[in-house]
Amino acid sequence: MSTEIVMPNLGFDVQQARLIEWLKQPGDPIQKGEVIAVVESDKANVELESIAGGVVLEQLVAAGVEVPVGAVLARVGPAGEPTQANRAAAVAASALAIERPAPVESSPIARKLAADHGIDLATVAGSGPRGRVTKEDVEAAIAQSASGAPTGGTGVRALPKVRQAARSAGVKLANITPTGRKGEVTMTDLRAQMQPAEAAPAVEAEAAPAGGQAIPLSRIRQVIGKRLGESKREAPHFYVTGEFDLEAALGRLKAMPAPQPGINDLIQYVAVQALRRAPALNATFQHDTLYRFDAINLAIAVARDEGLITPVLHGAERFSLAGLAQESRKLIERARANKLQPDDLQGGTFTISNLGVIRQVDQFVAIINPPQVAILAVGAVKQRPVVIDGGLHIRHTVHVTLSGDHRAVDGLDLGLFMAAFQAELDNVR
Repeated sequence: MSTEIVMPNLGFDVQQARLIEWLKQPGDPIQKGEVIAVVESDKANVELESIAGGVVLEQLVAAGVEVPVGAVLARVGPAGEPTQANRAAAVAASALAIERPAPVESSPIARKLAADHGIDLATVAGSGPRGRVTKEDVEAAIAQSASGAPTGGTGVRALPKVRQAARSAGVKLANITPTGRKGEVTMTDLRAQMQPAEAAPAVEAEAAPAGGQAIPLSRIRQVIGKRLGESKREAPHFYVTGEFDLEAALGRLKAMPAPQPGINDLIQYVAVQALRRAPALNATFQHDTLYRFDAINLAIAVARDEGLITPVLHGAERFSLAGLAQESRKLIERARANKLQPDDLQGGTFTISNLGVIRQVDQFVAIINPPQVAILAVGAVKQRPVVIDGGLHIRHTVHVTLSGDHRAVDGLDLGLFMAAFQAELDNVR
């Protein structure tokens, strides 16, 4: 029995995706878990794994086509199993053999005249022997059509194959502007009516300002703008900022065995531990309902040429500092190599955006990644003057800013997270 390979759910509010490339062709053997295709979501290219083994029986979507989530892309099963196309052809052939109407008896002149004027002979009453359609019968039908009187035909000139195709597609020939030499609707006219988006001329781009260059936005960049714009408009953002002393934590990192976690790994680990103390921020807000989670699915903002992407490290609370560092690096490498799986883009409950690699960025605020209720923005770690017990010291510190959705959380929730963040920094092990 065959198994359907469908377009997966690629994240919050993703309704459709584009099939970029087939890596397996019909007839190719395939193992369960082997990559069969690459699909493009609103966020990134994703490798689609087969959920069954066997051979690729058929592909139902061509590369480059955008389809809704849940659409069947291909079927995998035992070699020799009938495909959907074969079954459909067999059913159609059987029905045609049973239901094909008897051919209309007509003279050669009548057939030619009917074809030239788009008249369906099956709708013309024959006056000849045994109901044979004559030239005069067709001329009468043409005259009726020209006068606007009802006839068995449509009153529109078109070849029988065009009429048949129009009936199959549910398209009315009368709604199509003909371009044929004799005013008939051609197959090209029909295709243009069926695919208006492809037939429509491209809209001329707006002229760039003097000295400027128009750069089309990528699909990912457009989606980022749309979603974050909606987040900023719909979610009442508010912010708290703090400066945190990393000196003791960095000393503990240096004492750890190789490969030592980095500062980014440290920030991620401490944020996860702080969320365990301040669980109100490990949540999503959808359709006026707040959902809180026990598992911390940490979304990590990764910058790429195509735009920002936030792959998700599921169950981040399960890992030690060293373990989280290892898993995070693997996830980031997959994101930059376009080798993410569908699960890598789903289910985030809290996001970290770290611009600390740019030393000039002391601090910034980040827009909440919907439907989450908070996001942490991390600046550069630098040596800064710090007052301790009345004395001035030079310590490594970092500024972090926490953005909250005031529909779902309050200032106290963000304050508790910030307090827990410093407490966890002081106890890193």
